[in-house]
Amino acid sequence: MLFMRIEAEIAETAALFGDPVRAAMLAALLDSPALSAGQLAFAAKVSPQAASFHLAKLVSASILKVERFGRTKVYQLAGSEVATAIESLAAISPPRPPSVSSAWFRSERKQQLRLARTCYDHLAGVIGVAFHDQLLDLGYMNKSGERTYEMTDKGRHWLKTIGLDPHAGTRSVFARTCLDWSERQPHLAGRLAAQLLDFFLKEKWIERIRDTRAVRVTDRGFLEFQRRYGLDLRMSIHNSGLESQRRAG
Repeated sequence: MLFMRIEAEIAETAALFGDPVRAAMLAALLDSPALSAGQLAFAAKVSPQAASFHLAKLVSASILKVERFGRTKVYQLAGSEVATAIESLAAISPPRPPSVSSAWFRSERKQQLRLARTCYDHLAGVIGVAFHDQLLDLGYMNKSGERTYEMTDKGRHWLKTIGLDPHAGTRSVFARTCLDWSERQPHLAGRLAAQLLDFFLKEKWIERIRDTRAVRVTDRGFLEFQRRYGLDLRMSIHNSGLESQRRAG
C-alpha cells in the first residue's frame, strides 16, 4: 500500500510539473523571485483566465505560494525543495541541440542567468561550476561519497584564512554536489557553499541583479578570484560561448 501511495503522489506531482503552461510559469519563477499573474500569463503565452486556472492548481498543491499587495497577487515558488525539483528535472532532461540551447540563451537576461546565479543559498551557473572545479584542482576538498566532499588539511587551513567556520549552521551536509541545470555539470552546494555565497556578497566580489536570481561578478571579483584561486573567470566566460552570443546579439 505504501508503494502504491508513493507511486500515485509521484504521478500527480509529475503531472503538475509536466503541463507546458505550468512548466513555462515555473521556469519563469526560477529566474525571478516573484511574479504577478499577468507576468506569468505573458511568460506562458496564455490568457489571464487560463493563467488563473493553472496558478490555482499550483498553489493548491503547495508548489507555489501567493501574497497579495493591494489589488495585485504575487506568486513565488513555495520553497527551495520546489526549486531543486525544477532544476533537477531541467538537468536530467535530454540534451538540447546546440542551436536550440543557443537560441534559449540569446537574450541578455538569460545569458546573465546562465553566467552566474544563486541556486537558493549557493552560487551556480558558469561561474559556480568553474569555482567548484577549481576547489578540487587546488586540493581543498576530496570526494567522500557519491555526492559529498570532505575538506583536506589544506582546505581547512583555507577556511580559517577567510574566516569561515565548518561547524556553523544546521545543515547536515557540509559540502556536496548539485547538478547545474544550464551547464549539466556539478557546482558546490551545502553549508560550505552557503557560507561562500555570503562571503562573496559581503566582500563585493559579486552583486545581485535586481528582480532576478542572476548575479554579476564585479571588477574586484574578477581580480580576487584570479589572485586568490588562480581562476580566470573571463576565460571561463569565453569558453562558455557567452561572449560570442553577446557579440552576435
